[in-house]
Amino acid sequence: MSASIAVPRKTQKQKKQGLEGLLQTLSEIKIGGGAATKIRRKDLVYIYRNLATLLSNGLSLAKTLETLREEKSLKRYRGLFDSMARHVTNGSTLSAAMSEWPGSFTEIMINQIRIGERSGSLSDTITRIASQLENGANIRSAIVKKLTYPCLLATAGTGALTFMLLYVVPTFEQMYSESGAELPAITQFLIEVGSFLTTYGWAVGLGIVGVAATLVSLWKQPGGRLALESIAFKIPILEDWLRSIALLQFTDVLGNLMESGFNLADALPHTSKGISSLVVRSSVEELQSAILRGERFSRELEKRSDIFPPVVTQLVIIGERTGTLPNATKQIRQHMRREVERYTALLTGSIEPVMTIGLAISIGGILLAVYLPMFDMIGAMN
Repeated sequence: MSASIAVPRKTQKQKKQGLEGLLQTLSEIKIGGGAATKIRRKDLVYIYRNLATLLSNGLSLAKTLETLREEKSLKRYRGLFDSMARHVTNGSTLSAAMSEWPGSFTEIMINQIRIGERSGSLSDTITRIASQLENGANIRSAIVKKLTYPCLLATAGTGALTFMLLYVVPTFEQMYSESGAELPAITQFLIEVGSFLTTYGWAVGLGIVGVAATLVSLWKQPGGRLALESIAFKIPILEDWLRSIALLQFTDVLGNLMESGFNLADALPHTSKGISSLVVRSSVEELQSAILRGERFSRELEKRSDIFPPVVTQLVIIGERTGTLPNATKQIRQHMRREVERYTALLTGSIEPVMTIGLAISIGGILLAVYLPMFDMIGAMN
C-alpha cells in the first residue's frame, strides 16, 4: 500500500518540475527583442547620455535602467530595459546585459563598456560613446544637408528636360511639319531624341533601373563593393572626401577605445570593424598585422601614405615620443573633422555650379531649337 502511495507522489513531483520548466522556458522567450530590436541613433545617444548622467550622480545601475524604462520617448524599448534590468539585478554586468541584444548594441560599444567596468570609469566611457555617436550623426547630417540641393537640382532638371522632349518638342514638330518649314540640325536632332524616348522610353527606364539594381547588388557584395570603392578612390576630389570620412571613423573609434583602457594592439581589431570603407579597412587590417609583429605604429602609417596623410602620421609620431598617443588621436579626430567639412564644402561647391550651368545650357539649347525655325518662318513671311 505504501508503495502504491509513493509512486503517485513521485509522479506529482515530476509533473510539478515539468510545469516549472515549461514556465521557465516561456519566461525566457524574447518577443520583439534580441537582434530584432534596432535602436535609432538619436535614441541611442539619448540612452547613453542619461545612463552616464544618472550613474555619475550615484544612482545604481538597476535603478538607472528602470528609470530609462519609464521614459515616454523610449517606450518602444521597454522590453529591452526590462531584460537588461533583470540581468543586472541577478548579478550580471552592463556589458553582459547588452551582449544579449546584439541587434541593439554593437560589439565595439560592448567592449568599450566592458573595459570601462574593469577600470572603474563606466560613466566616463559611456559619455565618450555618446559623444562618438553624436559626432558621427553631426557629420552625416552635414553631408546630407550639403548634398540635398544638388540632388533636388538634378531631379528637377531631369524632369524638366524629359517633359520638354516628350511634350513640348513634339507639339512644335507637328506645327512645323504642317507649315513645311525647313528645320535646322539642332531641331531635327531634338525631334529624333523625343521620338526615340516616346517609342523606347520604357526600355530606357528599365535600363536605368537595371543599372541601379546592379550597382546596389554589387555594393552588397564585399568584392563588388571593394571594386566600386576602388573606382571612386581614383576620382580626385571624391577620393579625398571618402578617405577623410573613413579616417575620421578610424581615429574616432581608436581614440575612444584607447581612452577607455585598450592598448593599441587590442584596439586595432575592433577599430577596423567601425570603418565603412573596405579600402581603408583592408589597409587598417594590414596595419594591425604589422603591429602584432612588433612594428612601430608611425612607421607603418608612413608606408601607407596613400591612405594616411602626413599630418596624421606626424601627430602619431609625436604621440609615440611623448607617450600620449590617446591624446594625439584626439588631435587627429579634430583635424579629420575639419577635413571632412572642408572636402564636403569643396565637393558640393564644385557640383552645384556644374549642374546649374549644365541645366541652363540644356534648357537653353532646347528652347533655341524649338524657336529657331519659328524665327525663320517669320523672316520668310516678312
